[in-house]
Amino acid sequence: EFQNIPPGSFLMGSKEDNPLAFDDERPQRTIEIPQEYWMGRYPITNVQFRDFIKATGYRTTAEEEGSGYTRSGNEWKDTSGADWQHPRGPESSLEGKEQHPVVLVSWLDAQAYCTWLNKDHASELPAGWRFRLPTEAEWEKAARGEYGSEYPWGNEEPGSNRCNFNMHIGDTTPVGQFSPQGNSPYGCADMAGNVREWTHSLARKYPYEAKDGREEENASGARVLRGGSFNGHSRVVRCANRDWFNPGYRYSILGFRVVASPILLDPVSQPG
Repeated sequence: EFQNIPPGSFLMGSKEDNPLAFDDERPQRTIEIPQEYWMGRYPITNVQFRDFIKATGYRTTAEEEGSGYTRSGNEWKDTSGADWQHPRGPESSLEGKEQHPVVLVSWLDAQAYCTWLNKDHASELPAGWRFRLPTEAEWEKAARGEYGSEYPWGNEEPGSNRCNFNMHIGDTTPVGQFSPQGNSPYGCADMAGNVREWTHSLARKYPYEAKDGREEENASGARVLRGGSFNGHSRVVRCANRDWFNPGYRYSILGFRVVASPILLDPVSQPG
């Protein structure tokens, strides 16, 4: 399912005097996205990712390299045999987690998924459109709307009925479990907590400028993630919060969602 995000401007980033903001969220700017796009309502699930694997025989970064990072107490551990099918190690499975977001996928894996969608499902899109990872700007607008809300539902602190965060549950939850009360203004779910989501964008300082090279697909460097995760506290699951990892990293809190658009949009930054 995809939710329509209309063209127009929105506030990206955080104000200088916002006590919840991290330095890399500043300065806040008005960003103009000139064309509509369609954001995946949910992160990609284990069932959807399994369809891709069955169709292509693709092996993820974790499978190729033999391990992925899992949570052990308060520490992250490089766990042999951990991959998208075994999210807590070789003895674990996806039983009962078919509708949970896929995890332990790298940015490279997410890119491969999008390539498959564009090859095998192009007929589902209008001519000239394509599937890809959302840019930081696209993700943030879809998450918070036009006016810079802290969270998808507004400025109220998250609670156990809004999103999966702060280890209250200790694992991923089925996508949409916190809908509609945790939805964004455009109807997108799970944009706070559950899993951190890969974006298309390279990790660069603000203000956001799409033309500065940060949206080059073939460039090397760390890629931005958004949305917090099931182990992130309330400050981390805010819509403006940013994180980044190298494209080959895979953790048991990392997933992704897909956007459909006519081109890679070229947002324009204006003084906030």
